[in-house]
Amino acid sequence: MVSEIGVDTADVIVELGPGTGVITREIVRCMSPNAKLIAIELDQTLCEHLRKAFPEVTVCNDSAAGIGEILARHSLPNPDAVISGLPWANFSSRLQRNILDAVAEHIAPGGYFTTFAYLQGLMFPNGQRFRRLLGEVFREVEISPVVWKNIPPAFVYRCRK
Repeated sequence: MVSEIGVDTADVIVELGPGTGVITREIVRCMSPNAKLIAIELDQTLCEHLRKAFPEVTVCNDSAAGIGEILARHSLPNPDAVISGLPWANFSSRLQRNILDAVAEHIAPGGYFTTFAYLQGLMFPNGQRFRRLLGEVFREVEISPVVWKNIPPAFVYRCRK
């Protein structure tokens, strides 16, 4: 998730849906000491956990669709990388579109958006729609090989504005 998207050279990184912080830990490990990481999480309990586990990370209890307002509130420029752990295949068409449009609007030119999907999610209409939507929103969409050791098997989308 974190490799090949310039996290090590990014000035601003946004994580959408960090959950318990599994990916957050890897972002913090790879990012530059001067970089700023904003984690946007909707669940208040998870926000409290993240704040304790990662005091160096700015944790915002908010919707991912509010990325622009959150960046403005913290006087930050558009991020070089947006990393998402959101369950896209569970979202409605409208929510998928709202969040992706907000990300595309606020990511730095040449910036990366990355997220993962479970292989079986491609069998469902929401997963297929999300894949098509990525192609509409980003000029470049790369799909990693399937990670068969992951349970369930998953792959990573790396998208570029």
